[in-house]
Amino acid sequence: MQEGILKKLKEWKNSPLQFVTECIGATPSKQQAHALRILPKTKRLTIRSGHGTGKDAFAAWAAIWFSSTRTYPKVPCVAPTAHQLQDVLWSELSKWIRQSKVASEFVVQKDKIFHKAAPKEWWMRALSPSVKATKEEQAETLAGLHADHMLIIGDEVSGISDPTFVPLEGAMTQPDNKVILIGNMTKNTGYFFNTHFHPTTSQKWTKLHWDSRKSELVTEDMIEYFRDNYGEGSNVWRIRVEGNPPLDDENTFVPLSWATQCVGNTIEVDPDWPLYLSVDVARYGEDDSIILPRRGMKISRWDRFHGNHTLNLSHHVVRNFTDMEASGACIDEIGVGGGVVDWLQNDPRGLGQKVIGLKYTDASSDKMKWHRLRDELWDKVRTLLMHSRLDLPDETVKMFGKDWNIGHLLANELAGPKYKLDNNGAIQIESKLDMKARGVKSPNIADALVMSEYFNNVAFALWGKREKERVEKRRFSPAFPKAQVAGSHSWMVQG
Repeated sequence: MQEGILKKLKEWKNSPLQFVTECIGATPSKQQAHALRILPKTKRLTIRSGHGTGKDAFAAWAAIWFSSTRTYPKVPCVAPTAHQLQDVLWSELSKWIRQSKVASEFVVQKDKIFHKAAPKEWWMRALSPSVKATKEEQAETLAGLHADHMLIIGDEVSGISDPTFVPLEGAMTQPDNKVILIGNMTKNTGYFFNTHFHPTTSQKWTKLHWDSRKSELVTEDMIEYFRDNYGEGSNVWRIRVEGNPPLDDENTFVPLSWATQCVGNTIEVDPDWPLYLSVDVARYGEDDSIILPRRGMKISRWDRFHGNHTLNLSHHVVRNFTDMEASGACIDEIGVGGGVVDWLQNDPRGLGQKVIGLKYTDASSDKMKWHRLRDELWDKVRTLLMHSRLDLPDETVKMFGKDWNIGHLLANELAGPKYKLDNNGAIQIESKLDMKARGVKSPNIADALVMSEYFNNVAFALWGKREKERVEKRRFSPAFPKAQVAGSHSWMVQG
């Protein structure tokens, strides 16, 4: 290391802000700069934040600062999923290390960054507790970590299981042991929430609140997007923009935290299971048409079309059906969707009976439980989300100049509708028209996902567990008997 850098390290140790500007060459926002000034003075820093405020960049700067200005430090980094660590936080770490003046001192690997002088004793490491593990196994994530100089970073902390933090206090025994917790507060319970609002626990923490509207990193377009799509005062607005926890709203049907825990859930699905397309149809206006693929409990990246007339959308469905070798397509046939269903069922290329027109207004299987079929399917999806049994795509797209996770966009929509009970005490989900009346856009992607549950339920009801396993082994065989399952949906298991 250059002698000039060695001299600077003594100054930088007490000033993370100076380190970030001089060594890394970054320009922090006012919120980030405030947190950097506070960092040397506190052992426990917790930051609840809206979207787009640069929280991952701040976490990366803090990790690099700590690792560069101590000898033999350890920086364990914890997040809910491997994606959050490797594709988000680790990406930030790699980028900022690469442009820093200490880049030559570190080696960047997939889940570890270490100093060349002491690879086993001087490191930053990615740790991701499994949501499917037992509480005892989750508590092992941070267990046994001890060092004179240690910084623990928790990213998107609301999604990390509470048992993970059980060993935290035991790891904070030395004067230069620190912890930073940061993220959207998607729940109004749990460890992260308590660091801000519990009357006793919160007293131990230095608490910061980053509202997206007060960040110079966030564009007005992004604020307008959340205002137009979810409405001010909604829980999505509170979490993603205000950086506040959700309110207890007994009329909210799907809590956002249930949906977000399914993003990147990595559920293993047999590739031979049938893939279905679910199509939510819009024509002109502000709504989008959605073509969403689903195989078992795994939801793949969907296609979105705006302003397409029915013939164009029909051609898109045929193309996706062919390219993905889909087994069937389910289409909302109410309104303009009826034209798409009619065209596809008479398509000369042979989709025919593999296209099902679904009417959300049809009767549910139990009128005492669900007002209509739409309400029944929403309730079934809600149950899957509650038990973390769906795998929502963990991919990013560019919006407003930033990376957005499409799984979280879907989660936002799932948390949008409210519900009530009808005269029979049955669940009735808020309609798209009612949502629009209170300033919330139609949950088109969420409705496509909910529609896909029709396939999943019908398929399992027709097959049964043993029949499904037997059929799946044989469904691609030319000798498969075509009359194996009777009824209008027999195509679903005939291949």
